[in-house]
Amino acid sequence: MTMRDTVLSKGSMRIDIESLRVFLAVVEEGSIATASRALHLVPSAASKRISDLEKDAGSALFYRHSRGVLPTPAGIALYGHAKQIFEQIRHIDTLLSEYSGGIRGHVRLSVTYTAMVHYLPADLRRFASLHPEIKIDLIEKPSDVVVRMVENGVVDFGICAMPDPSLRLICLPYKVDRLFVVVPVDHAFSKRKSIGFEETLDCDYVGMQEGASIHTLCTRAADAAGRRLKLRIQVTNFEAVRNMVAAGLGIGILPEVGIPKHAKSRLVSIPLDELWAERPLSIVCRELENMPAPARMMVEQLMQEPPGFGAAGALSMM
Repeated sequence: MTMRDTVLSKGSMRIDIESLRVFLAVVEEGSIATASRALHLVPSAASKRISDLEKDAGSALFYRHSRGVLPTPAGIALYGHAKQIFEQIRHIDTLLSEYSGGIRGHVRLSVTYTAMVHYLPADLRRFASLHPEIKIDLIEKPSDVVVRMVENGVVDFGICAMPDPSLRLICLPYKVDRLFVVVPVDHAFSKRKSIGFEETLDCDYVGMQEGASIHTLCTRAADAAGRRLKLRIQVTNFEAVRNMVAAGLGIGILPEVGIPKHAKSRLVSIPLDELWAERPLSIVCRELENMPAPARMMVEQLMQEPPGFGAAGALSMM
């Protein structure tokens, strides 16, 4: 085991970085299962790491209950020290990255489906052409998972829609796209020039998976109207929404970039007449100044790209 792998040692007690990362995620999520999903681990592996930590510590770190876990006093104490350890590791990474001048390095980012498919390919191609020595690890996840991965330090930064302003993450402008209602060509709404969201709530919906920003937006808007979203089918990507809507199984809401020209022969896209239909995508990170140099270079380049579909100019800081 290397010095980097082992961060705490007292007698025979040895705590490795990955176990601490799991511990932090479990404290912050309040659930081993939820933390496992955020860290891409099977729950049994995360549970074993927690059990091994408790065995080495000689003390329980969590109270278990039917709805999840809560840290014990020992767990709370370890949590504070573990946070400091990860901050120090980030500072070391930043220092070493600065010495390399960004010439060699590694960038880890998690992004939503919209960003990955419609915006990032060209932007990353330009970045890679300027910095061919930098390795890029890209993970596609729903917005809520992107945020958790950034919070837990699994990735250097993320790109998502609707980050919660209470999360204390730095949010920087990336792109803006507009949302449309999509219906079959023979639907009663097909001749409309625009439509309000509440007008659509009597229809069956083909929706995105829970955690996706569009699903969250629609659910919140339905709740605000005192209605329920009639979700008939939930899918994981825009193509599936288009295919299900074209088959007459419901209506959907998609961003403009998710409705290619060839799809418009089978569908009608109607501008959604709501303030929230202008949907910003944000770059989210824990801190910019202490971010590893390669990741910071990528963030700075992404912010220089044109704001994208539906933008009315540069966004302000969220």
